[in-house]
Amino acid sequence: MIKSGGILLAALLAVSTGLAGTANATSNPTPTPHRSAQIAPTKSPTLTTTTNVTCTTGKVTIDRTSSCGSGGLIVDFYIEPEHQYQGSAEFAWTSHVKLNPRNRYKYTDDVTLRLISSSVPEADLGEATVTETCGACTTTGGGTQITTPGTTRTWHLALNSPGRKVTTDRQAPHLTYIAAPYSPVDTDLGPKLRVRCDNTKYMGPSRTGGCVYPQVTPTYTISTTGPYNQVAWHIEWAQRNLQRHWGWRGHGPSLTRTMNQTLIGNNRDTACPKSMPRPAGKSCDEYPFASTYQGASKNADFSCHMVPERQNSNEGRARQTWYNSVRLFDGDNFWVNVTLPPANSPAAMGPLVQCP
Repeated sequence: MIKSGGILLAALLAVSTGLAGTANATSNPTPTPHRSAQIAPTKSPTLTTTTNVTCTTGKVTIDRTSSCGSGGLIVDFYIEPEHQYQGSAEFAWTSHVKLNPRNRYKYTDDVTLRLISSSVPEADLGEATVTETCGACTTTGGGTQITTPGTTRTWHLALNSPGRKVTTDRQAPHLTYIAAPYSPVDTDLGPKLRVRCDNTKYMGPSRTGGCVYPQVTPTYTISTTGPYNQVAWHIEWAQRNLQRHWGWRGHGPSLTRTMNQTLIGNNRDTACPKSMPRPAGKSCDEYPFASTYQGASKNADFSCHMVPERQNSNEGRARQTWYNSVRLFDGDNFWVNVTLPPANSPAAMGPLVQCP
């Protein structure tokens, strides 16, 4: 009996030990190896507001209706969970956006991606999918392409900002990259830029509206050798001689558009009252413009000159067209740039007639 009881006890101990081993194996399983891909930290492109949008590596240049970004991207590959580095793939990208200030339902982003080099064989035949990051817009024309070393792939994205209300969105091209069996990576290419789209009844075309980059302060340009030369000379004189140098970039504050018709009328009545005599063929021209919050009824630092009547009327219509072309809202700021004749040009300032 003692002998058989000893055998039974040994058997029970063996079973107990086996169960304990199974429990330990279940609670501490051996990690399953897998492969991961990760975006390596790179320097973000610098954002520059400009009047001449170019695609320069490491920069995003932007004006009122277009932008171009260019930068680099590095993907590192690892064996997990040990996080053993296996190699990397280096890419160069560009994104060239053309907003349509005359149609909010049709603007574009042309994106390129080039695999410069890779030290992981799987990356030599990776799959790149380009879409657009945006909250309010829809995108067509993206898709997946195979990346191979030294080859530039191009995506033409067509964007649409649906609806008729004013919408301000943050947008950027978005890349999903897969080098199987490594895990996918997702990243925006460059910073998200603010895009404002609208259908505003005071700004044509009201049916299709349009889109702009509202963070860019546009510049209205008028030439002293153009069809409104006397108006241009008056603005040039006012910018130099008024205390605040209104609208003269680098010298004074920008102007702010108003669409308030009552304020516009008050500005005109203050600077150019109907009782003020006009020389034959001339009309009263004020600066800052009556269509700004810096107009004469709100600002005693203004200028008033008599200029050819037809020039004055035509320049006003041309400026209204420009307001529409850059979708300048009430409260939007802008600069005024007067281009002067070359130093050796015989053109000179015409006789300026200040208001009485």
